[in-house]
Amino acid sequence: MKKNREIKIGVGASAGGHMNQLLRLLNHAESWPSLPAFYITTMPELARKLEKKGPVYVVGECNRHHPLKALMILIRGFKIIFKERPDVVITTGSMPIAMVCIVSKLFGTKVVWIDSIANTERFSLSGRLMRHIADLFLTQWPELAEEYDKVEYAGAII
Repeated sequence: MKKNREIKIGVGASAGGHMNQLLRLLNHAESWPSLPAFYITTMPELARKLEKKGPVYVVGECNRHHPLKALMILIRGFKIIFKERPDVVITTGSMPIAMVCIVSKLFGTKVVWIDSIANTERFSLSGRLMRHIADLFLTQWPELAEEYDKVEYAGAII
């Protein structure tokens, strides 16, 4: 981390439940070390709603069945992280945002992954991958924190 300045935070989530959980966390921004400097999402419609909060980047949607879309998201993620140079990326998940987090790690960015409350018995594919990459991996289910290494229980967001 860079010294003598605020921590530069980027936050990201896909549309739907992931973003709803992230926005709930942001409602408690007074407890954050600094406000998010930028936002990453997967859909332009959601970006328009977030623009009043700060700069927003749209990376698009993908999954493991669409490798070309995934490659495009990696390229977009690289451009975003290269431009913004955040100290920390905080996310409530999804595969496209996980890909941005992987790129972030190449730049020395810390990653905080908050797994979706919907994953009650098992982490999603992106969550299982990010458990090994994130600097801090949080779950909203105490049973999952007990079952897996490098996972902490953080309580429920919603």
